[in-house]
Amino acid sequence: MENDALPSTVASRSLLRERTARKEAESLLEKKSLELYENLQHLRRLNNHLEDSELRYRTLVELAPDAIWIHSGGKITFLNPAAVRMFGAASAEQLVGTAAIERIPPKFRKTVEEWTGLGLLKVHEKPRSTLQLLRMDGNLVDVEFFASDIRFNNEDSVMNVAHDITERLLHEKAIKHQATHDQLTGLPNRNLFLDRLTHAIRRAERRKETLAVVFVDLDKFKQINDTLGHAVGDELLRAVAATLKQCVRDFDTVARLGGDEFVLLLDSPLGDTTPGMIAERIGARLAEPVQLAGQDHVITGSLGLSLYPNDGAQAEMLLRQADIAMYRAKESGRNRFQFFTPEMQHRLDARVTLEQGLMRALQRDEFVLHYQPQVNIRTGKVIGMEALLRWESPELGLVPPMEFIPVAEESNLIIAIGNWVMEKVCATMREWLNTGVPVVPVAINVAASQFSVQDLEKQVRDVLERYRIHPHLIELELTESLSMDNPEGTIELMYRLKDIGVAMSIDDFGTGYSNLSYLKRFPVDKLKIDKSFTSGLTRDPEDRSIVTAVIRLAHSLGLRAIAEGVETAGQLELLAREGCDELQGYFFSKPLPEAKAIQFLRDGVSMGFVNVPDAIP
Repeated sequence: MENDALPSTVASRSLLRERTARKEAESLLEKKSLELYENLQHLRRLNNHLEDSELRYRTLVELAPDAIWIHSGGKITFLNPAAVRMFGAASAEQLVGTAAIERIPPKFRKTVEEWTGLGLLKVHEKPRSTLQLLRMDGNLVDVEFFASDIRFNNEDSVMNVAHDITERLLHEKAIKHQATHDQLTGLPNRNLFLDRLTHAIRRAERRKETLAVVFVDLDKFKQINDTLGHAVGDELLRAVAATLKQCVRDFDTVARLGGDEFVLLLDSPLGDTTPGMIAERIGARLAEPVQLAGQDHVITGSLGLSLYPNDGAQAEMLLRQADIAMYRAKESGRNRFQFFTPEMQHRLDARVTLEQGLMRALQRDEFVLHYQPQVNIRTGKVIGMEALLRWESPELGLVPPMEFIPVAEESNLIIAIGNWVMEKVCATMREWLNTGVPVVPVAINVAASQFSVQDLEKQVRDVLERYRIHPHLIELELTESLSMDNPEGTIELMYRLKDIGVAMSIDDFGTGYSNLSYLKRFPVDKLKIDKSFTSGLTRDPEDRSIVTAVIRLAHSLGLRAIAEGVETAGQLELLAREGCDELQGYFFSKPLPEAKAIQFLRDGVSMGFVNVPDAIP
């Protein structure tokens, strides 16, 4: 019985093991199935994410403002809409399958072949660069370009990205043009001119050629600007710029330095046309009438020329020498041209020395005044004196006014000197009055730049009050040309000065340009006949006619006429016969230093000097 039970037990154990193994296998299978399911779900999520990423990337590429296109094996396989528009195609299909290199202009192809894998090199290390791309219509577009290796459609490909920089380049070009060109005329400015001149000098040096610099300054620009306005002045400058360009060759340079100053570079080779011939041509063209504000005006020019290599081997030096020559042309009468000479440099150096000396003279009080009597031509009585400036320089000696006054005017020192004269005259008159010297009115010359200072009225009023000088003891002499520069402003200032009580006269009458419609409105007391006409009175019928006309003009306007530079009895006789009222000159007295002027005034009491107001109470 025990033997029969043993097989049954073994079978039961075997069955149990089988069931256990089956359960373990089922459990493992379930676990693996679950893992497989989770993996499948993860893969599905990854796939969905990838599809979303691809969709977002494609959308991004499609909507990108930059042009993006891909080529594989040298053929375009993809373009975004921006690339289609940039290349000027009707659709992407028009370009897909075409050679990518066809969109590159020939001059860039070798470089781009290396950059983009169209050649042998890879592109992943190539930085951005600027080049041009070829549109379908044959036009070029400027772009900022870069390329990158990618896999596209399971192929090694290159993605190209291009950003249109046409507007940026136009803006940069405009900025660069503004930095190197004159905004009003469009001509090169000083910096660009000097750059071109520097390159031209190097080229001329290599070729053993010559070149010329021509400095042009308009003679009447300030008159046009002041009388017709800045808009008309700008119109004139544009017209002059066009005229100068017509007078030279295409490869020559015409530039504007500023104001009414122009400069020309006559580049190598000059050929048969000499710089002098071109200067004559420019002078003749500038002298032709030009219509401004509905009227014809003649605007002449003064020209200075310097030559390479004779006058210098550097751009700045040649420009400076031409400028010096131009000023010499102005000094010589304007409407002409002058070549630079070493003598001009010496004159300039002397002028600089003189200018520096004038500055020191103001600081050291080296100026003195001499006084020249003015006489009533009928009574012989002294009715005034003119204060004349003298400079006693320790280094230069007694410098004539004709030498230092023009320098003072050009350097604007004349304003400070004029203020000194007015201060000195009033201080001297107060001293004379305090010491009992018989005093007559004193005439003071007022420079154009000094008169243009609008606080001149205040200066005159202040100095008269400070020294307690009666206004009728002061006469201001204004040049004829000064009164015409800005007639309306001049008239206004004249009336304010007249309200103070000072007398006024027009000096050097007949040497400037007069507008009688303005002259009759000026509240002046005298017209002063220039000595250049007085000196020729007895020998030149034309001078006599001018003197007679000025005297009659003065009387017709209710003014007195005074002649300066009277030296002979013959001149005196003719002036008296023509009805001149007053005279001034060596025939009666030379300019006197202060001590002699005091003695002259004291001695003149017995001669019947006119009585004048003494001083402000």
